[in-house]
Amino acid sequence: MKVLVLGGGGWLGHRIAKQFHAAGDEVVIASRGVKTAFLDECAGIPQVCVDKKSDDAMRELLQADFDVIADSVPFPETILAVARYGKRLKHYLHCSSTGGYAPLPFLPCDETAPYTGFPVGGGWKLKVEVDRLAMRLFMEQGFPATVLRPCYITGPGLPPLDNLGGRREDFLADLAAEREIDLPDNGQALLQPVHVEDLAAAFVRAARSGRATGQIFNLCCDHALTIADYVRLNAAALGHEAHLNFIELEAMLRKYAGQCSEVGLRFFATHMCFTNAKARALLGWQPRYTTVAAIEETARFAVRQ
Repeated sequence: MKVLVLGGGGWLGHRIAKQFHAAGDEVVIASRGVKTAFLDECAGIPQVCVDKKSDDAMRELLQADFDVIADSVPFPETILAVARYGKRLKHYLHCSSTGGYAPLPFLPCDETAPYTGFPVGGGWKLKVEVDRLAMRLFMEQGFPATVLRPCYITGPGLPPLDNLGGRREDFLADLAAEREIDLPDNGQALLQPVHVEDLAAAFVRAARSGRATGQIFNLCCDHALTIADYVRLNAAALGHEAHLNFIELEAMLRKYAGQCSEVGLRFFATHMCFTNAKARALLGWQPRYTTVAAIEETARFAVRQ
C-alpha cells in the first residue's frame, strides 16, 4: 500500500511511519519541518514539507493517489481536504483521545459512551469536532474514515505524566530524591495508559482491516491503576519509595496556581478506565505492553536521557 503519514515528524507520527514501513508499505512522511528530533530515526522513508491545514498544499500533495492516510494530529481543514482531493483513497485514519468521554458515565468505559469533550476545557473539544466530521463524512459520502482514541500515551521519547497532570521534567528527579509528592483527593482516580508502539501498531492493523471503516476504537493497556499506584510504580522503577501527600483537589489547585495547568490537574483527578474489547474483536489488535511494563519503561528511559 502507498501510505501518507501526516504529522510524521512528531513523537507518535514517526512511529506510525516506521511501523507501516516495517510492514512493507510504501510510506511518505509529511510534516511542516518544525519538529525534526525524530526524523533521523526514519532514514530511508521519503519526507515532504507541507502545511496540512492549507487547501492548496493538500491538493498538490494528494495528486500522488495514496491508498492510506494516517494523521497523528488531525484538523478539520485537513479532513475536508483529504475528502475533497483523495479520490482513490481506501482508508483515512486519525488519532483522537479517550479524554473526550470525561467524566466517564460508567467503568470501564467503551465506545458507546457520549463523546462531548472534557467540560473544563483543553484540546478535547477539537477532538470532538474532528471525530464528528470524519464520521459524518463517512455516513454522508462513504469517506473511509476510522477514528482511534488512545488513553494516556506513554513510551520512550517524552517525559512521563507527572502528579500535576503535565509532563514536567523534574518529576522523576523529585521521586529519585524521595521528596513528598502531592496528589489530588485520595489518589484513587484511575489512570490507564497505552504504549506509543502499541498505538502505532493499531494504525497498521486498522489500515489492513475490512472491518475498521466507519468505526471508532478505544486503545489502552488491559488494566487501569490508581494515580497513587502510578506514582509508586514510577518511583519503584527508579529504585526508590514514593512519599505521597493527599490534598483536596481545590486546595491543590490553589497551591499550584501558576505552576501547572488547571485543566491538566483536574483531568488527572478524573477517572480514566476503558475496555479495549472492540479493537481486539474487530482489528485483532492486542497491546504487547502491560500497564506496569509501559510505565516502567518510560520512567527508566527518561532517567537515562
